Amino acid sequence: MTSPPPEFPPAEPGVQGLLGEPPAVQPHVWGQPVFPTAAPLRKSRKHVYFGLGGLAVGIAAGLLLGAVGGAAGGALAGASAIQDAVETCAAVDTTGVDVMDKGKSLNLRTAGKKSEGAKMLTVVCVLKEVDAPESLLTRFGSTRALDGTQTGEWAGFTASWTYHPDNGLNIILETANK
Repeated sequence: MTSPPPEFPPAEPGVQGLLGEPPAVQPHVWGQPVFPTAAPLRKSRKHVYFGLGGLAVGIAAGLLLGAVGGAAGGALAGASAIQDAVETCAAVDTTGVDVMDKGKSLNLRTAGKKSEGAKMLTVVCVLKEVDAPESLLTRFGSTRALDGTQTGEWAGFTASWTYHPDNGLNIILETANK
């Protein structure tokens, strides 16, 4: 006679083993899920539409604020650059140095035979403070009365100028974002 196989783990009297009874195994039927599932979810897409609507509003608001802020920031940067340049060169109350349009433009005039104006060193100082290129400074110095109104531009600024011996050099500097 053979003895029955030993239990694993060995059972103590009155206890059904350390792991307890194994779960009952249900036979699998083809075409049904292996694991039981919860009740099917409703196919609501409200959260998708709500999310897409919020995304669209966020993008539109960001673009609008970026455009308004960028334009205002560029104009303010040019305005503060002009005001800072005039203050740095100690030309705030100087004849021939006129800040205009709330700091968005500047008129620089040197003295001529029949008019008063700022010294050329003051004008050059202000122009260097707003990063005017040296080529433009050279063009200012070589302009003749017969040349008429000349123009030039660089990062963030445009300039137009004339020269006449009686009136001196007259430069109008404007920020690119008016």
